[in-house]
Parts: sequence; C-alpha cells; structure tokens
Amino acid sequence: MDYFLLKPLEGGSRFRILNQDPDILLCGITRKGEAPDFTLYPCPLISNRFKELLEQYLPEMEFTPCVLEGCGQPDFWGFHPAMQAVEQARFRPDGSVEAVRPMGLLPIFLVPGYKKVSYVVNLALAESLLRRGYVNLGLERIGTLP
Repeated sequence: MDYFLLKPLEGGSRFRILNQDPDILLCGITRKGEAPDFTLYPCPLISNRFKELLEQYLPEMEFTPCVLEGCGQPDFWGFHPAMQAVEQARFRPDGSVEAVRPMGLLPIFLVPGYKKVSYVVNLALAESLLRRGYVNLGLERIGTLP
C-alpha cells in the first residue's frame, strides 16, 4: 500500500479561532487570499469540498462545523481521523513522518509525532484529491514499514 503525507502549502487565507465551543468553531480571517481546502493552523480544517470527498470514503466520520465570522453557513470543518500509534511510524529529524505501517483500508489517519502531527492518506484518497484540484494542498510520498 502506498501512503502520502497531506501537507498544506503556503499562501491563501489564514484563520484564527474566536471561540472555544467544542460543538461549533467560529473563525476570523487574519490574512485574505484564496480559501484553502486544507489547513493546519489554527487547527486542522478542511473545506466543504474536501469534507464531501471524505464522507464518501468514511461516512461515519464526525466533523465539527467552522463558521467564518459574518457568515451563516459553515465554510470549513474540523475533522478527527483515526490515530496510528507512534510506534507504528518512523520519523525524520524535523518530526515529520518518513514511513508508516499499513492501517488496512483506512483512507486517512493521523500520526502524533514528537514535534508535529502528520496526516497520512492512502493511494486511493491521494488520487481522488489530485483529480479534483484542491487549493493549498500538497502530497508527499512516504515509505511503508513491514
């Protein structure tokens, strides 16, 4: 099985969380630009388009709505994929994941590292992401542990 790191690219809008409600996030824009489909700051957020794709792969996944200040409908969503144990991954010196053990058919999971959290997607989801032309989203191939 091939795996890829899901990486936000530089540029685009930047957000800040305005509330601490666990049921709905309220965000403000700190830097205007093209709306990203994936960002890690201030917390992991995905766009409506990305959410619709993930729901096709993982219909049982729960999402937290994120409403931009001044808007009524959620534009972004917090998400919480399954977590892989740290012992099931190998890390680079910068703290990013270098290789993971396969997690069955799970299309996306996170690996909590000693320096940063890495989001990992399998080949099927990576191909789906590339076909749709998402904004501010990069993929980097990583290795597979035996």
